[in-house]
Amino acid sequence: MAAVYPSDPADAAFQLFLGWFGSHYARSTKVESSQSDQQILRARVTVGRKWSLDAVLVNTLAADADLPWEAARAAIEQRLDQAGLAVALWAPRGARPPSSEPGLSELAFAIESATPLPDGRKEMRHTVSLYLRRTSTTGSVVTILGGMSAFWAQFTSRVPGSYLLNSAELFRLPAAAEERAELAERIVLAAGQPLADESQTIRTDDAWTVNDLPGGRSTLFGSPKPDTDEQSAALRRNLRKLLREAAPALESRADARALIVVGAATYAQEEKLTWALRGMDPSLYGGYDLLAVIADGVVKPLLQPGRSTLPWDAPLPS
Repeated sequence: MAAVYPSDPADAAFQLFLGWFGSHYARSTKVESSQSDQQILRARVTVGRKWSLDAVLVNTLAADADLPWEAARAAIEQRLDQAGLAVALWAPRGARPPSSEPGLSELAFAIESATPLPDGRKEMRHTVSLYLRRTSTTGSVVTILGGMSAFWAQFTSRVPGSYLLNSAELFRLPAAAEERAELAERIVLAAGQPLADESQTIRTDDAWTVNDLPGGRSTLFGSPKPDTDEQSAALRRNLRKLLREAAPALESRADARALIVVGAATYAQEEKLTWALRGMDPSLYGGYDLLAVIADGVVKPLLQPGRSTLPWDAPLPS
């Protein structure tokens, strides 16, 4: 069957969940059936050739998609497949990846050159520019626009005057704390240069998360909408709706049931899926034995029974 673009993110996210699940429980998994409408995926999985797991995956990304975003997803996924890359690429919130050449080929090359992280993910990097300009000789503060806006406090009392840092091209900093600290030092040094009143260009890396995927296809995850209070409220409404629509899965007969929620986040530790779920009526997800969220390439279990509770987690009889 010919590949269809853009792909269904729910399928790729479910592969990531199964990878975590099989590794955590040291059991084989076999997908017996799977159906998806882009927003909700329902699957029956055989665990360890013996037990049944009914899984429901809800994709909160679908509600944010617009036509330009889906066109970019299709172009990127097709280009990555042509390059023989089978990856999940996680675009930071609000980022607009390239949809034409030469940007597509540059993206493919960056993914091929992605470096491993200690947690099993990879970081894909491309060079971007920051622009620093002094706006006043008084004060000691940097006002920041763009991806570094959360780090303004690092520069307070360290720069000779008031500055504006435009980091609109930067969406996601590298994971290594040493690299973040080194960038901060370069900005402080630039602020002390004689030409500080003129715009100075500071080059750095925009670092996006990549997971290897089985199956030979690539998928782009993300949302074209930036992280705002309005968007957070929309996430809660959408998630409640999806959980209600998924409720019939709780009536199935299986040894266990799993709920997986997929969403967008610039950094895994800042994902808002956990916050949204914990603020809801627990009956919407209380019937599941496992609950996990996936964002920025990380599978994060929220509800996980104690060891030896689930049938496949108990020691096998000797």
